[in-house]
Amino acid sequence: MANRMSDQSGGASPGFADSSPAHSESPIFVTGFARSGTTWLNQLMRDYFDAGFVNEGQFIIAFGRRLGRYGDLRLAVNHERLIEALSKDGFFSTLRKNYSVEMDWCRVADAGASFSAIVKDVLQQIAEQMGKRRIGSKYPVFGRHLDLLNNLFPDGRVIHVVRDGRDCALSHKQMTWGHQNTYSAAIHWRAYIQAARRGSEAMRGRYLEIRYEDLLLEPEATMHTLEHFITDSRTFPITKRFVEEKAVRKTERASRWRTDMPASAQAIFESVAGDALESCGYPLAGLTRKPSLISRAGYVVHDRATREGWNLLRKLFKGIPERK
Repeated sequence: MANRMSDQSGGASPGFADSSPAHSESPIFVTGFARSGTTWLNQLMRDYFDAGFVNEGQFIIAFGRRLGRYGDLRLAVNHERLIEALSKDGFFSTLRKNYSVEMDWCRVADAGASFSAIVKDVLQQIAEQMGKRRIGSKYPVFGRHLDLLNNLFPDGRVIHVVRDGRDCALSHKQMTWGHQNTYSAAIHWRAYIQAARRGSEAMRGRYLEIRYEDLLLEPEATMHTLEHFITDSRTFPITKRFVEEKAVRKTERASRWRTDMPASAQAIFESVAGDALESCGYPLAGLTRKPSLISRAGYVVHDRATREGWNLLRKLFKGIPERK
């Protein structure tokens, strides 16, 4: 098992951090490269950790990155502009449709003169209406913006789900929005891992990295790690319940690349992201084939054109499913 937790000096070391905050008021953010198992972990958070999490908290990053346009939020006019814009964001219509959660915007406005306070109240309202206690959100893009999350929520914690990039690449090809060739998937998976780890360096015991494969194949030990990180427990009642209930695990999803990915594709992936695979504790097949400059350009163009084409089709024909 290759879990990583940022230590008090900002690096990464295996094991537990006893000083990790365990207060339910501290938001927990679940992230990971798309198709890494974040949706499953999000469900586990709801089912076992009393977490009122919904999917894809895009608004946190979207508004967090453009806060400058609203000016000093201590000024009522600026604060009102932000609340009005936030209330019109698509996240909240989806929230209403999928989870029957309706925001009390007067309460949000009274939460405080900072974006962090506003977000915390939004997350708190979601949790309350779901009958849960812990607050937080799941969004794959969080991993690219841990510096922003850390600045906004210095008490916040991050759980980063890592999955073998070769399996991510296979899964992406099945999705209309996913990376459509191995080279592009490898480039983006490697960049994601590196960005998340850079961002975690300032989180000092508030970042946990777990592998999707360990959650499948070593569920008790991995849940044990999660429970300690989230609750600071020494008795692990959640882990015991999880093991007793024998939650469904699709173990066949681990290391699918060994049988489903052609050797030529394995070679391309390892030539691009072999160092990142090794740093995450994944074995290499020992195959490398670095694409030529022309081939690399072709892969990038193919990936972008295909994804944009599918995106256009989904806009024109609402019934097109995400999965091919």
